[in-house]
Amino acid sequence: MNRQWRIARYPRADEALGPAHFNWVEQAVPSPGEGEFLVRTLGLAPGPAQRGYLSPGHSAFYGTVPVGEVMRGRGVGEVVASRHPEYIPGDIFSGSLGWQDYSVQRPRGAEFVFSTRRIAAPLRPLPTTTLGMLGQAGATAWFGLVEAGAFRPGDHVLVSAAAGGVGSMAGQIARLKGAARTVGIAGTSEKCRWLCADLGFDAAINYRTENLGERLRELFPRGIDLFFDNVGGEVLNQALANLAQGARVAVCGYIATDYAAQPGAGPANYRFLVYQRARMQGFVVFDYWQRFSEPEAALTAWYQDGTLQDCEDLEEGLEKMPDILASLFTGGNRGVRLCRVAPDPAHLPLLVRGGR
Repeated sequence: MNRQWRIARYPRADEALGPAHFNWVEQAVPSPGEGEFLVRTLGLAPGPAQRGYLSPGHSAFYGTVPVGEVMRGRGVGEVVASRHPEYIPGDIFSGSLGWQDYSVQRPRGAEFVFSTRRIAAPLRPLPTTTLGMLGQAGATAWFGLVEAGAFRPGDHVLVSAAAGGVGSMAGQIARLKGAARTVGIAGTSEKCRWLCADLGFDAAINYRTENLGERLRELFPRGIDLFFDNVGGEVLNQALANLAQGARVAVCGYIATDYAAQPGAGPANYRFLVYQRARMQGFVVFDYWQRFSEPEAALTAWYQDGTLQDCEDLEEGLEKMPDILASLFTGGNRGVRLCRVAPDPAHLPLLVRGGR
């Protein structure tokens, strides 16, 4: 049977996302038609943007998923049946598989090139290498720093939501590429300790218990050179007031305001972009889809030699997906959130972790 999570209803603007918004159903495994292939889902990568699929008119990249349809979600899987000459059983495939065990896929046109990708030399564990630290999460952090943030060795770097998936990778990449100082912002003392003790951040700020403005002035006496922002809202506003001359702000997300019941005011401190001749640039990782081999090579080498620390939060079981997605909005995750749906094919080579 093909187990699926389908949309039951959309959450209200002021309502927490949860299992009540999904229905668990089972159907027969579909068969591929001419030019199609069947993929068995092995892992899924929940992300905050997925709530936009349940918010009519909200998602800027995909339309809202209709009530009754399978929840959309990016994943990695194995081709198990094919009627397409270029895809054969055993191939590893990454794309929009949905919250289900099996999906029928077909190659997309050039305008959807970011949606589908056959993995040329797959390694176990697949969630790590294709969706997590060495895959899309790592690539997002990499291109946000290198392209949108124009990272330079010696930069003093600030990362918001630093204990989240992309943030925990961004801080490590900045450190490994030669940042003079890397500071993370998180919401609990335990997460702040983890950032410094395990991931190598130089300092961390608990925005719930500490005065953010005071701590930024203390930790960045000459200003922030590069701010990697996943949050927006007041955190962004405080960071803007502490920029160094020529600073760069890379905007990855805005989870603090994205699903608020009422639209919030813009940052009052945007004038510091003028004062400090700074720039603020948004980015979308799929714009760099054809260049994913760059971060994959660097991150894999760091992982193998032990300098890139594990920062994944892996759950087991498709049945947990509604709770996993909801945890991204409550601070319940630490690191790159992933869900393993089925075991990796045993014949794939195993990625060896440094020191193991």
